[in-house]
Amino acid sequence: MNHSSRSRQGFTLVELLVVIAIIGILIGLLLPAVQAAREAARRMQCTNNLKQMGLAMHNHVDVIQGYLPIGARNWNYSTWVTFILPYCEQTARYDQMSVKYENINVTTQVDIGGARVEGGCYRCRVNFDAWQERIPMFNCPSDFQNFFYITGTSQTWPKQSYIACGGATAIGYKSNKFGWAPSYWALHSSGGDSNDVVEDGGALFGIQFPAGDTPDERTANFSGKNGMVALSSAVDGTSNTAAFSETIQTQSDTSHSASYSDFRGGVYRGDAAFFTCYYEPNTQQPDELMSNGYCHKSSAIVTPKCPCVPEQSTRGSYEVRQSARSHHSGGVNVCMGDGSVRFVSDTINRAVWRAMGTAKGGETVSQ
Repeated sequence: MNHSSRSRQGFTLVELLVVIAIIGILIGLLLPAVQAAREAARRMQCTNNLKQMGLAMHNHVDVIQGYLPIGARNWNYSTWVTFILPYCEQTARYDQMSVKYENINVTTQVDIGGARVEGGCYRCRVNFDAWQERIPMFNCPSDFQNFFYITGTSQTWPKQSYIACGGATAIGYKSNKFGWAPSYWALHSSGGDSNDVVEDGGALFGIQFPAGDTPDERTANFSGKNGMVALSSAVDGTSNTAAFSETIQTQSDTSHSASYSDFRGGVYRGDAAFFTCYYEPNTQQPDELMSNGYCHKSSAIVTPKCPCVPEQSTRGSYEVRQSARSHHSGGVNVCMGDGSVRFVSDTINRAVWRAMGTAKGGETVSQ
C-alpha cells in the first residue's frame, strides 16, 4: 500500500494551538462588546427610572394644584422621596408611614430601640419598616445596592440611586434653619478659589419648617402647601432646570464613627436628599457632609469615585454639598423639570451646569 496516499486524520499540535489562539482573540474582542451592551441596557433602565420619577413629580403637580413635592421637612425629617410615593403606584407603602411632624418634646414620640425620636422623623419604626423593601424605580442597575447603618438605633436602611437638585450652591444649616445657601464658596479651608462664589438662583424643591423654627418668610408649620414650590416659578424654563440626577450608593463604613456611616444615598433625611451643580458630574472634588460621622474615614476613599470631607464653611454654619455621580461611563442621567431625561457629560461647561441647577437664575447659557 502506498502510505503517502492516505488521508491525514486530526490536527497537528501547532494547528490546534493556532485555533485556540484565534478563539481566545475573538473572545477578547467579544467580551468588551458584551459588557458595553449590558451597560447600555442598564443605562437605558436608569433613564426609564428617572422618567418615571419625572412623571410622578408631574402627577403631584396635577393633583396638588400646580405644586411640586416638598423637598424636605427640616434637616432630619421626610423628604421628596416620601411625598412622591402616592404618585408612582406606591400608595400602599405611603399609607403605612408616619408623615406628621411632632416636636421632639411632645409625649407622643415613637420609641425605637430605646431611642425616643420625633414623630414624622425618618427613623420612626413605621417608616423604617416601610422602606426595607427596595423600590426598583429608585435604584439604578449600574449602582451598588448598599445600606447605611445607624448603630444608635440598630437600624439598617437601604440606600437609593437618585437625588433631587438643590440649586447651584449648597444646602445650608445654621441655628436649626435649613435651606439653600444663598451664596457659596466651596472648600474654604482647602484651597478654594475666592473668586469662585456662586449666588443661588433657586431650586425646584423647597424646604418646610415646623412652627417655632421659622428663620424667614419660609415659615409657619407643616400644613397646607408650606414648603412646596409652584412649578410655574421656574422662570428659567422647566426644560432648562434640573430636577433629579444620580448618586452612588456609598458603602457603609463605621470604622470612624460609633453612631453613623456614610449617609450618601440615604435620601430619607434632608441633608442626603439633594445634589447641587456647584461642580460638574463625577467631579474629583470631594463632597462635603455635615461632619466626620456622616462621611467616611479620612484616610481612604471607601467607595470609588466618591471622595468626601467634612463641610468646609468658615461662616459659622453647616453647608453640605453633594455632586451628581454615577457608574455610567462619561456622565450622569438627569431628569429635567419638564420630565425629559438627558445624559449630561462629565465635561459639561461649569457655567452651563450651574445654570441647569437654578430655577430662576436668569442665565442665558444653554447646553
